[in-house]
Amino acid sequence: MLKHKVWRVGFLMMASGVIQAQEPALNVQPPAAAPILESATTPTTAIEAPVVTNAPVAIEAPVVVPVAPVVPVAPVVPVVPVVPVESTVPVEGEVMETPAQVWQNTSWQAGTRYMEFQLQDKQRGTPGNGSFFGTISDITEKQDSVPNKVYVQYRLFKSPVWIGVSYDHVTAQTMDDSNGDGVPDSGGGDGSEEIQGVIPYVQAAWDNPTRFTPYVQAGIGFYEAKFVPNSAWGNNGQRYVEASSNIRGLELAGGLTVRLYKNLSADIFAKTMQVDEISGDWYFNYGRNYGGPYVMTMSYVAYGAGLNLRF
Repeated sequence: MLKHKVWRVGFLMMASGVIQAQEPALNVQPPAAAPILESATTPTTAIEAPVVTNAPVAIEAPVVVPVAPVVPVAPVVPVVPVVPVESTVPVEGEVMETPAQVWQNTSWQAGTRYMEFQLQDKQRGTPGNGSFFGTISDITEKQDSVPNKVYVQYRLFKSPVWIGVSYDHVTAQTMDDSNGDGVPDSGGGDGSEEIQGVIPYVQAAWDNPTRFTPYVQAGIGFYEAKFVPNSAWGNNGQRYVEASSNIRGLELAGGLTVRLYKNLSADIFAKTMQVDEISGDWYFNYGRNYGGPYVMTMSYVAYGAGLNLRF
């Protein structure tokens, strides 16, 4: 019995020893658990680091997004096509802005010109032999200093074709060697031949988008011819000329109209005029004596400038 108690006591003591021996094992586990916790926190910190670094990346993305729309839209829209096309089309379509279109909407044009002319036949025979008449073998131009070559014209069917009429006046001064130096001069001349009249014509004028309009024209002049003697030669009718008074001429001309302001334009031109020969007779001693034949050639070439207005 005692033996049994002793074993029991011994067993309990062993059991308590085992229990006591196991207590340090329990105390050892917390440090073992500590590295486990550190390893758990270590990956957590490693995970949080990329999350923090990604946050600025996510912030930078919206910064790029507003810049992207600015690049393509703003510069491309004004630069591309519409502005040049719109600025060109109105030039052709705005009738009242371009010179050509303004002129095409008008049907009338009126103007005046100053003209310098050169006679084509200024010498004929010798005095008393095949001369213009008597001792007059030379003539020269008597220029008109007034810009009185007025004209008016009308456009046909809004086309480049115009019909018009102009006024013309040309004077040839006779020349004679009055001082005997062998050089004909107007001081010794017997008078002057004048032609004046109207020239109906047809003109083709090519309006275009510029300010310059070239033109050509052809016409027929209807003149009244008259010899005007000077006082010394006429001597109150002692000498006079009887010659053809109605003659014609063929006009060929061309020029350039330069638009200055709205429908006001300058005009430069050149022309040639082939005029019928004036023929007749001259008399002296108050018509009782026949002096001889009278011939006058009034063909000329001319150039000049003027102003005109379309309306």
